[in-house]
Amino acid sequence: MTIHTRQNALGSSGGEVRKRLPEAVLVLAGGTAKRLGGVSKPDYKIGPLRLIDIVLAEIDRTGFAGRIVAVAPNELAVREGVELTLEDPPHGGPLAGLGAGVAALADMPGSTLVAVMTCDAPLSPRLWGELCIEIGKVDAAVPVSADAEAWPQYLHGCYRLRALRDLSIYRDVSIRRGFATITAAHVVDTNWCCMDVDTPADAKDMAVRLGFRLV
Repeated sequence: MTIHTRQNALGSSGGEVRKRLPEAVLVLAGGTAKRLGGVSKPDYKIGPLRLIDIVLAEIDRTGFAGRIVAVAPNELAVREGVELTLEDPPHGGPLAGLGAGVAALADMPGSTLVAVMTCDAPLSPRLWGELCIEIGKVDAAVPVSADAEAWPQYLHGCYRLRALRDLSIYRDVSIRRGFATITAAHVVDTNWCCMDVDTPADAKDMAVRLGFRLV
């Protein structure tokens, strides 16, 4: 399998290209995929690979070398080094899941640069270079689509950990409401890297993007 990502040059020293990347990643991978047959979403296959496998491959392709925390049930099979956590009780919605992921990073300083992503949008790490470089005066950067009326994609953004810790985390609360206090820089997602897989048709489109042969 070949998964191509856009590399972002963020400066150089002695001719060596440097990239600014997160130091930790929170992958929201809980819940069931009702429109995909009610299966475990991270286990849903796109071509020969599960969504969670594609997520980890995309993370690796960026050159990331930090902590990966997946908010998912303990029975999810992941490679060694990926931490699993989950809100208690489960199925509290993405904001509650995010809270569990943030709690798992309790030992890290507030200045830590954290990427947030969902397992059903595995291409979002392709935006990390652009997002991370925008974090300076503000502690958050999030993608937006080219549609001027679209809402910021908070679950695909990069943040200082202190900004995530300041969120009011509640169960079954919308992301829009939960992130209402966040001031974020916006990066236009011109290549639709935040494309998510919610339906079988989406899965076919993702397979085509990844170069998998459709049967």
